Amino acid sequence: MAAVAAAVSVCSVFAGSLLADGSVEVILSTQNANVNPGDIININISFDTFDYISEFGPIEIGYDMDQFDFVSVTSADVLSGYSFEYDTDTADVITVSADFVEVIDEETGLEVEPFHADVQTMIFQISLRARSDASGDTSISINSTGTFKKSDGTTVQAYGGESLTINVAHGVSTDATLSSLSIDGITMTPSFDPQISEYSATVSRDVERVYVNAIPNNLQATVNIDGADELESGENVVVIHVLAQDGIRWRDYRIYVNRQENYIPEGSGFIDSQGVTYTFMTFPTNLQIPEGFSQTTRTINGYAVPVFAKEGVVSVLVYVYNGTDEPALYFYNPMTGIANVYVPNTTVVTTGQVLSLTDVPSGVDIPRGFSEGTVVINEVEMNGYVNDEGAFLAYMNDDSGNSSFYYYDPDTQKFYEYKTVEQTAERVYRHMFHVFIFLSVLQSVFIVIMTYAVRKVINNRSNPRPKRV
Repeated sequence: MAAVAAAVSVCSVFAGSLLADGSVEVILSTQNANVNPGDIININISFDTFDYISEFGPIEIGYDMDQFDFVSVTSADVLSGYSFEYDTDTADVITVSADFVEVIDEETGLEVEPFHADVQTMIFQISLRARSDASGDTSISINSTGTFKKSDGTTVQAYGGESLTINVAHGVSTDATLSSLSIDGITMTPSFDPQISEYSATVSRDVERVYVNAIPNNLQATVNIDGADELESGENVVVIHVLAQDGIRWRDYRIYVNRQENYIPEGSGFIDSQGVTYTFMTFPTNLQIPEGFSQTTRTINGYAVPVFAKEGVVSVLVYVYNGTDEPALYFYNPMTGIANVYVPNTTVVTTGQVLSLTDVPSGVDIPRGFSEGTVVINEVEMNGYVNDEGAFLAYMNDDSGNSSFYYYDPDTQKFYEYKTVEQTAERVYRHMFHVFIFLSVLQSVFIVIMTYAVRKVINNRSNPRPKRV
């Protein structure tokens, strides 16, 4: 027992005279130094202090590749502000290093300092798996600590602690734990821990099954997964049953999967071109959708949300709440960010665009010959302007933010932008036309008179009258 205790010791024995003030001791430890072939062993690498260290490594961890296969390296949460790197290209060696990256705290807006701790702190963890033919004692050691620097640029002396002796015994494994557990594309709460048996996860309504990844701590253990298919709305329980190699010991892990009853991702929404915030809502059953639009999914502001779309029309129909009015259907143009509420009697979907009736602003004249009136288009009465010939105009906004008069063509049943000429300019052009006509007539009369006069003079000279005697 004394020999085993010494083998699992997590402390290094250094003479006090060898340790300089402010130095760092790098310590190896593990929860279980006795494993079976196929077992995963987790090696914790800790520092006895962490005095604003901004750079360390490469730390070289030596192990026997004939006894163990590399699985992973995981940094601790204390290194969240660091750039963490590891390398396994060199045989029998794992190298780990980290550099502090200046970051700003989102809540305070202040610069975050490197981590500081006066007590022993686990910095990263290395996971190895005992090979199927492994046996006997094997050593895991710190070959080199590399360079340690503080945030002020000073170098810190670092020392490697004692090595670990791991014993691989040939026997039947009793380990019924998992080394990892995850669901493809889904976040589980809390983060996986082999000793935690229950987790929760949320999926959208369109997810009917989840893909569970469960790896046993010992490869000889058997894993069965039940309940991941044919998810129902509400809570579902996915059970991961792990049976140890001995066929006796077992353990169940449970994931409580909540399948949402609507298609709307939590927190989804967007801000339009006017700065108004909209939140996506669940479709009611009595929505009135314009002809030609069908339900589909689009990514808006990073969320995959249900919309109604029509081929050739940029804007999509979304059911949203603007924080003030009742939730409603809006035409939203993802290119311009413009959102206009959809009103069946005042919204027109034409080729490539969406038009919405609006009031004529002051300073804009109604085209000559038109006065207020209504027409029935596709069994819907629309307000606008008509003339004596029955032509219909409406003042509308398009989904790009432009406003203009639009003319309705009953033959094509479509609206086209109506081009008008400013009335003052029109009067000027008309007066100028009359002046040009008058001048042309006057010029013609003048030419006729001059021609007659010239001919008369020439005739008189050619045929003079006889003088009387």
